[in-house]
Amino acid sequence: MSGYYVGIDKDFKTNENGMLATAEDVGIFLRALNDGSVFEEGEQEIYSTIYEYEHGGLVPGYQSLAEYYEDMDTVVVQFINTTDFAGYEWNLSEIVINRIVKILRKQNNAS
Repeated sequence: MSGYYVGIDKDFKTNENGMLATAEDVGIFLRALNDGSVFEEGEQEIYSTIYEYEHGGLVPGYQSLAEYYEDMDTVVVQFINTTDFAGYEWNLSEIVINRIVKILRKQNNAS
């Protein structure tokens, strides 16, 4: 997918920015981190003291958020193909992911 940086007329999809993954792959990995299935015995307890098992990141043209919600046993992954590094797009993505979680919680409580 084309990536855009606000104010720059360039398509960032050909930039090499490291690891690539699908939303499904990120969700599977994040769930495995949280349920401990990627760790040897005792490792999760060690890592849990220094890491939060979620992801947020951005590179020119792209940003992502991925969070696990234990109360719903749900992983929410959000990929966005626009960045601005001034914080507007990031703040907007935080608002959107929080609204998604609110909808999911409401549906979960209605069940």
